[in-house]
Amino acid sequence: MILLDTREYDHPIPLEMAVDAFKALSDDEVIHMVHRREPLPLFEIIAKNGGRYLCIEKEGTWHIYITRSSQVDLEEYRV
Repeated sequence: MILLDTREYDHPIPLEMAVDAFKALSDDEVIHMVHRREPLPLFEIIAKNGGRYLCIEKEGTWHIYITRSSQVDLEEYRV
């Protein structure tokens, strides 16, 4: 799993960091992005490029799990 903690950055840096990580992602890898906001534009980019994601909000912090694989069960990250 690749941890991408973007909480300290302002827009558009978190989006750019996530897109760059997604581009480099191998088929079986998962990105765990931690963010202060729900990154809606990122979800569109992931979906348009064949990726999948799971977004969970916990106490004002967003945890986004991103993969390219249809075999990875993102629900296992829901706690």
